[in-house]
Amino acid sequence: MRVLLVTVLLAAHAAHAAHVASLVKLDAVTLANHYDRNLAFKSPIINKPDLARVLPDAKKAKVAAAVKAHSASFSAKALAVPTIKFLHGVASGDPIANAVILWTKVVPTDTTGTATVEYHVATDVDFKNIVKTGAVVTSSEVDFTVKVDATGLQPETKYFYRFLSGGVASPVGKTKTLMLADAKVDSFKAAILTCSNMPHGYFHAYGAIARDDSIDVAIHVGDYIYEYDLAGYTAKNFNAPAANRVPIPNKVISSLLDYRTRHAQYKQDPNTLALHLAKPVIAVWDDHEFADNAFANGASNQDDKRDGPWGPRKLAGARAYHEYMPIRPDFIMDGAFKIYRSFQIGNLVDLFMVDTRIDGRSEQAKGNAADRTLMGPEQTKWLYNGLLTSNKTWKVLGNQVMFAPKPTKVLWIEINALSDDWNGYPTARQGLLDTVTNAGIQNTVVITGDFHASVASDIFNGNRAVMTEYVGPSVTSVSPLNDYGWLNGIADKVWGLINKGKRFSDFANHGYMAMQFTQTKLRTEYIWVDKFNASPSPPVVARVLEQAAGANRITKVY
Repeated sequence: MRVLLVTVLLAAHAAHAAHVASLVKLDAVTLANHYDRNLAFKSPIINKPDLARVLPDAKKAKVAAAVKAHSASFSAKALAVPTIKFLHGVASGDPIANAVILWTKVVPTDTTGTATVEYHVATDVDFKNIVKTGAVVTSSEVDFTVKVDATGLQPETKYFYRFLSGGVASPVGKTKTLMLADAKVDSFKAAILTCSNMPHGYFHAYGAIARDDSIDVAIHVGDYIYEYDLAGYTAKNFNAPAANRVPIPNKVISSLLDYRTRHAQYKQDPNTLALHLAKPVIAVWDDHEFADNAFANGASNQDDKRDGPWGPRKLAGARAYHEYMPIRPDFIMDGAFKIYRSFQIGNLVDLFMVDTRIDGRSEQAKGNAADRTLMGPEQTKWLYNGLLTSNKTWKVLGNQVMFAPKPTKVLWIEINALSDDWNGYPTARQGLLDTVTNAGIQNTVVITGDFHASVASDIFNGNRAVMTEYVGPSVTSVSPLNDYGWLNGIADKVWGLINKGKRFSDFANHGYMAMQFTQTKLRTEYIWVDKFNASPSPPVVARVLEQAAGANRITKVY
């Protein structure tokens, strides 16, 4: 299967590269003066311009030569010896009704100057009906990444897109815009992903989603990369990884170069390439995009002697994520590290992508639990207002850490790892429960990652179920049982004792959730995908849960 995915990508590349002509009239002065139309140059924080990357004047002066080289690259002689490669595929993300973010990375033979990159958007795979074109520059200042906001598109429409540089065309990606906010929508289906650690297995869940034409969008709720070296986080029930799954660099990453290199490695995984080629992705970070058990002012996996100070390390992780992920920086408002944002899917779904990790989180298991904050005050206000004013059928929180009840202490001692979720922040947890309960908000659903296991729960406020949570399995990261399936039955019984709302749990398998929203119900499929073998067995729908609209609880399990 892995060979098949690579073959498909190479075939798509070869089919288009030799026949694509430049479609954009290039103006070197405009490209140089407006280099930040490549959004990778912009600050990841809208009102923190000092975090932007600047194209040096010396490189601006080389843009004219780059434009000339770009135009000359379409000759037959130049095409025979390309100066640009697309090794990291393409990606789309943060779709709205009239726009979508498009991403790629170029690998030039000359890294001292700039590269000119065109993008083309069409309604057909053969690009006979091209609706959008443009061009930007990129350079080593942003690790030769390219990120553009393709605007002026039509709602609820499939598009095909490609990039062009040095006479070479990228693979052709497929994406889709969302519905207008007031459009009547009968059905929408999303795949929920989390926790993809390369040394712990193969990302076959990504490949399965890429092949599923019924999926409208993939939602990644965090831990897209991991910061460890190979020895720092071992999977005891997984054979030694293939050479191309050893972390690069093989160290605990801490610098901007480190984070960029790790992101670039993950982007070259064949299943990752396939996912981004086929689906728009809405993503948010969790801790491992920075360091294990990160919070606003530090992390468990932070050693100043090894990693340097936390502040620069956190900035490096945020900038690399901004450069390598197809997210829209204009959605990040009012201060540092605020990646939370929302998406409207017609009259059906309000999706709130929250940040329970970097924005406003106190250190876990420290001080008085009642005084801890999980989200900053502005994010909390934004979320509550969004829930209170929503007129959509479903209100969905794309969330990092578990909301369902579980212990935070062993005997009388609070444990850092157990307090890492909403249970370790009881004021924040109760505040959300009371907001939903007191306002009578219907159909609030929390989708969660981080736990490396599957747990579906009715969430109670007192004796009343007021919302639900679906915790998804990891793509590969080792489960709480070290992937030993024979312990699953015991763990399931124990979990039922500590969580009265539990409707389903599994602590051994990996894969993703497929969630189909309609006006009358939510259908959630837990899908197991083999992570252990290079050529996997077919995905298995292990459990289906249904939630009738208005019930605020899971109404059917089979």
